[in-house]
Amino acid sequence: MTVVSISHADARARAANLVPKPRSMQLGAGVFQFPAHLPVRLEVPEEQREVVRRAIALLPMTCTVVDEPAALRVLLRPDATPPEGYLLDVTEAGATITAADRAGVVHAAQTLRQLLPDAAHRQTAPADTPWIVPVIRVEDSPRFGWRGMLLDVARHFLPKREVLRHIDLMSAHKLNTLHLHLSDDQGWRVESPRFPRLHEVGGWRPTSQVSHYSDEVVQDGTPHGGFYTRDDLAEIVAHAADRAITVIPEIGVPGHTGALLAAYPEFGSPSGQDRAVCTTWGVQDALLAPSERSLEFLRLLFDELLPLFPSPYVHVGGDESVLRAWEDDPVVRAFAEERGLSGSAEIFAALMSEVRHMLAQHGKTPVTWDDSFAAQASAADDDGSSGTLVMAWRGAEVARRAAAAGHDVVLSPVMPTYFDYYQQAHPDEPLSIGGPVTLEDVLAWEPVPQDWSEAERARVRGIQCQMWTELVADPRLVDYLLYPRTCAFAEIAWGSPTRDLRQRLPRHLDRLAAAGVEFRPLTGPAPWQRGGTGGRAHRAGVPMAERLAGYADAAASGTVADAPGA
Repeated sequence: MTVVSISHADARARAANLVPKPRSMQLGAGVFQFPAHLPVRLEVPEEQREVVRRAIALLPMTCTVVDEPAALRVLLRPDATPPEGYLLDVTEAGATITAADRAGVVHAAQTLRQLLPDAAHRQTAPADTPWIVPVIRVEDSPRFGWRGMLLDVARHFLPKREVLRHIDLMSAHKLNTLHLHLSDDQGWRVESPRFPRLHEVGGWRPTSQVSHYSDEVVQDGTPHGGFYTRDDLAEIVAHAADRAITVIPEIGVPGHTGALLAAYPEFGSPSGQDRAVCTTWGVQDALLAPSERSLEFLRLLFDELLPLFPSPYVHVGGDESVLRAWEDDPVVRAFAEERGLSGSAEIFAALMSEVRHMLAQHGKTPVTWDDSFAAQASAADDDGSSGTLVMAWRGAEVARRAAAAGHDVVLSPVMPTYFDYYQQAHPDEPLSIGGPVTLEDVLAWEPVPQDWSEAERARVRGIQCQMWTELVADPRLVDYLLYPRTCAFAEIAWGSPTRDLRQRLPRHLDRLAAAGVEFRPLTGPAPWQRGGTGGRAHRAGVPMAERLAGYADAAASGTVADAPGA
């Protein structure tokens, strides 16, 4: 077999193993070899040229924009495709990308990158790499507009370099929403010049729980912390935007505020209680107090932080608020009496209403976990709370109730989108908070149940996978837990026409290996990824069926369940 015929066969094999799989793909005869110094002709409005040029820079070749006919032609046509869709035509004479928007160009560039040799996924490819792609026509567009991933950087901090790397991997799989969980009981991760104790005090803890929830609490005795400066966040947001990814911050209230209240206890309930940044996991009783003083604090904090994030959405938590702390608090009672509120549900609803109004001043739509929707369902609230987007983690039924009540929803159920859960019921799996959530579980998932009405289905904005980090202190373990399950999630989110990913994954994992991703092999964990017999030893925990039943019961009653990451 000649070198040329091997190149042809390799190119066709790469086309047969794209992830996520395009909606329509026609493979022709022949190949095209891109030059290492690639001339690109941009037929786009002048004001879009720079952002489109940066999208094309995702390709491994050195790209130069020219005005004459070129090996790669990029057309931006508003009516050419659905939003985020693209047409990719490769002939033996060159390639053309046509898209309605910049996001479509990004997705086309990522498909073209997968069609190239795996070296395209390295930071620096060998100088003699032949950039050969098959003759092909791809017509593609996504099913869901929200294709998200949550990174919990509050429980265990991820350095900026890791966040940027995960943004690159999200883009490679055509995910478009990064949900950064920036605050919790165990850490505050945003620099605040106005309230510096937030990052100076709330940004670190002296030790962390390393034991499983089913065992006696064991601490590691090692300080942990970190925060992102304002310049870091500007870089993260810009890096994501160049890859058609929106960064949505989460600053949760009134629960999950232990780190905030360790820095500023005067805003907490019970009033005046000193706190430290929490060193254990699970639901805590730290609550922001509904009072005029704490509301003014939130206004000033949002005024400072929200301009850092161009996203139209801001996640404000609303989950797992153990409201009994308010029952005997004189500050809370005064707030309730002044506003004519009766009971914790009405007080909670009033506080979240204030938060919505604060976000509206910045043109932002609030996002909350489904706990907030369930807790407020019985409280009188006619001020536009249906404008809140509900992120449903406790199952399809609470998501359906939120949709029926007029909320847009993002489906993020524990099964099968919690990727901090172990991947197989086997002692080789490293310590995780629960499980299993298998690759097959993800592949089998149909996000929107068939028995939903058309009106309810229309409320589904998209889906999201979650990387909680209570027991995930090592960035290498983040890779292990995310991939290849994220590949399967991306297939579902994009809406690939078949479920044959198992056949395509081995070839796709070669791309991830070239990118340096420490994924879980399909045959099971590598020797250094196993739990062993030490601190990472596998724990079975509560059976998944029992855990899911508990979540469903709590969602139905509007009561607190385990933590989202638990």
